[in-house]
Amino acid sequence: MKIQKISDITPTLPFTEFDFLQSYRDSFAKSELGRIHSQLPLKELAAACTSRSHKSKRGKKPLFSCEGEIALMFLKSYTGLSDDGLIEMLNGSIHMQMFCDALIDPSCPIRDGKIVSAIRNRLARLLDIDSLQGILYAKWKDSLKDKDLCLTDATCYESYLRFPTDIKLLWECCHWLHKLLVSECKHLSERVPRSKYNDVEKARLAYAKQRKHTASSTRKLRRRLLKLLSKLLSQWYRLCKLYSPCISLSAEQEKRLSAIRAVFRQQSALFSGKEVRHRIVSIDRPYLRPIVRGKENKRVEFGAKVNNIQIDGISFI
Repeated sequence: MKIQKISDITPTLPFTEFDFLQSYRDSFAKSELGRIHSQLPLKELAAACTSRSHKSKRGKKPLFSCEGEIALMFLKSYTGLSDDGLIEMLNGSIHMQMFCDALIDPSCPIRDGKIVSAIRNRLARLLDIDSLQGILYAKWKDSLKDKDLCLTDATCYESYLRFPTDIKLLWECCHWLHKLLVSECKHLSERVPRSKYNDVEKARLAYAKQRKHTASSTRKLRRRLLKLLSKLLSQWYRLCKLYSPCISLSAEQEKRLSAIRAVFRQQSALFSGKEVRHRIVSIDRPYLRPIVRGKENKRVEFGAKVNNIQIDGISFI
């Protein structure tokens, strides 16, 4: 913090021989990082983000300003490092620190690698992609050639997960809900309600060990899993009705439980032959959607589908 305060008041000092950072600033301006930094409208981007945020004035001054946080995201994309690797490089490189407008005391480096993830999550909540791309285009439009010519293509920001099937998804819902029931009953000193969980678990394991799955065996197991999930949900509702003041779930558990309810409704409709829209493929990430891409090695991808427009080598989403 002392070094940061010194760097803040250095330009106001009348004695230029005390400006020990000037040589670093000159070398930074001539480096590749400096040239990239000069082409980024960080002030405008920070103003657009801060206008949508409600910051509290309590607490100590953060290490990174809003401009520095946005610059840190550009730096991560430029280096291609992990969060921990980026922090390690940031602690030892004065040019990277100048890029992010944060001077770090060598005797007190950043040790928390999760700070990059925390900044990324906070900026993601404030991100308005259309307005920020408008700011970037306004900065770069004088350097772009052939603005009337653009290349467009649809792509997918893929999220990697195991290939989902109805059996896997239903079993994950049953397994998680049964664990929740057991833990809450133990906490409330209540007897665990009876179900066919152990029998269905053995049948599911025997099904998973089969080399080939017939349509009849798959349909039979789906029916048993749907019945088990229905019974577990009804048992959970009954437990909540009896002990509602004593049961408190975290936000993550509530989110998972609502996803399981949606999966049960969708899978029941699919089993009866109805069409389902916005189909859930993962209870951990219920927002993911399957996208048919038609590639030779991977026919279906899971993630967000985006339209990518390229103008003079620069891509806009």
